[in-house]
Amino acid sequence: MFDEFLEALKNDNFAEQPVDVKTFVEGEDFLNQPPLSQIQYDIVEAMSQIYRKEDLIELLGETEGTRYFNKYTKNEIILQLGKGSGKDFTSTVACAYIVYKLLCLKDPARYFGKPSGDAIDIINVAINAQQAKNVFFKGFKTKIEKSPWFAGKYNAKAESIEFDKSITVYSGHSERESHEGLNLILAVLDEISGFATEIGTGNDQGKTADNIYKAFRASVDSRFPDLGKVALLSFPRYQGDFISKRYDDVVVEKEVVSKSHKFVINPLLPEDDKDNVFEIEWDEDNIISYKYPGVFALKRPTWEVNPTRKIDDFKIAFLTDIADAMQRFACVPTFSSDAFFKQQEKVRNCMSIRNPIDESKRFDESFKPDPDKIYYVHADLAQKHDKCAVAIAHVDKWVSVQVVKDYQQVAPMVIVDAVAWWEPRKEGPVNLSEVKQWIQNLRRQGFNIGMVSFDRWQSFDIQNELQAVGMRTETVSVAKKHYEDMAMLVYEERLVIPSIELLFEELTELKITDNGKRVDHPRKKSKDLADAVCGAVFGAISHTPKDQNLEVEVHTFRDRPKQSEFDKEKANVIQYKPMPKEVKDYLDRFNLL
Repeated sequence: MFDEFLEALKNDNFAEQPVDVKTFVEGEDFLNQPPLSQIQYDIVEAMSQIYRKEDLIELLGETEGTRYFNKYTKNEIILQLGKGSGKDFTSTVACAYIVYKLLCLKDPARYFGKPSGDAIDIINVAINAQQAKNVFFKGFKTKIEKSPWFAGKYNAKAESIEFDKSITVYSGHSERESHEGLNLILAVLDEISGFATEIGTGNDQGKTADNIYKAFRASVDSRFPDLGKVALLSFPRYQGDFISKRYDDVVVEKEVVSKSHKFVINPLLPEDDKDNVFEIEWDEDNIISYKYPGVFALKRPTWEVNPTRKIDDFKIAFLTDIADAMQRFACVPTFSSDAFFKQQEKVRNCMSIRNPIDESKRFDESFKPDPDKIYYVHADLAQKHDKCAVAIAHVDKWVSVQVVKDYQQVAPMVIVDAVAWWEPRKEGPVNLSEVKQWIQNLRRQGFNIGMVSFDRWQSFDIQNELQAVGMRTETVSVAKKHYEDMAMLVYEERLVIPSIELLFEELTELKITDNGKRVDHPRKKSKDLADAVCGAVFGAISHTPKDQNLEVEVHTFRDRPKQSEFDKEKANVIQYKPMPKEVKDYLDRFNLL
């Protein structure tokens, strides 16, 4: 009799012993759905594991209970999955399974240390109201209505389903005010990379992807700190979008596996015909370790996740628009639709020399200006909270570039020699007198200055003072047309820029705005260094005279200085990694250097 009493105490938490995930998904008494892929089953388990370790051991045994707890007990699930991978279907299954597990408890609220009968909420947040209603809620409601097990245990409303034991599943969207007051055990942020990235109202708490994530993360953590979850679902929209950054932020170590696939365009034609095949390549991550505990992250193409789709199903998509297909289906984004520089690797390739200026704005002793070159300077003067940046550039040589077949054009190859910048101080903005003095000292450094240009802000007095010491000045407000000129040099690999990570970030974050009329930076970001470089490049190409007697070289990609490596210790100084002697000797031998 006493043993029976102890057994009753052990099982006091459960009104019903829950079934495993395969039985729940495929069983006729439950969802009666086709089998999922192993990846999809793992996602459902990670999104729905809400039991304590001791209860899992009681249900599954010591070994299996411990394994299950360690593998699937997660607080954040980051799913960077291709379009059509079944993210929404898997998400509705996971929500149904977590509701089922809660209902299997005698008193779910007390199980989590809350007053008996207290509410437990789940929410799916879509991009907009239409997606919330037609994708998640419709799929979730249909599964519940068709399941014999859930019959009589729920009450469906327009945007929510109320279950027994005070459990409610809500369908929300990012355009609505945050759902304050909910006792959230699970928040699913669906297609989060499609949420807004900019705040148009000036409200720092606006409905951007980052702010929505933070709000729901805080809500879940405050209610269910140990077993509550936030799930992020999306295919990546562009490099560095929200899902990509969050994924990269949590992963410490991973094994990258390169994969490829060859498509046969027309199966009726020979496969060995090179014009009848094309190949794509992508990388897949096997994550070894995370930065934080309780994280489950996954990045996979559509065909690796959805058991009903094959890679050849997407042949036409890859054939007609490979960049879009790589982003949507292979999770390999190339660029943002409104990004100014569509090919970031071209920008990176241009950044192949070191910046010869240290943190005190002094030139390295090894750097010597060429006395035969004319240098052009552009200063982007600081407003109250901005950096002040100055760039120096010159035309290094004239090269012959093939424009179309059998027609070549002579074009300048430009080197941006140096970039200096000043940060505003706590006590006030940048001291512009210091900037003016630095520009004046360039002649003492040996620079033959052809022109110093400024943006419009506060430049009148400085221009007059520089003119008084014999420097030519002009006003140039860097605009889209100037960036388009610089972009041409970037894409044709006729521009060399110092390797400065801040400059790379500014250039690659530039956006086309105002219906294509302007190039601007994202809110809370800047383009001070980018404007300085663009202005200096414009000065060099617009003012440097082309000597008709000058020998014109045929432009090849080997003209570029070799890529340097970023020095992580110094923000402004980039160090070269020396080339091994045996490699240098080999290249010299064949005249490749």
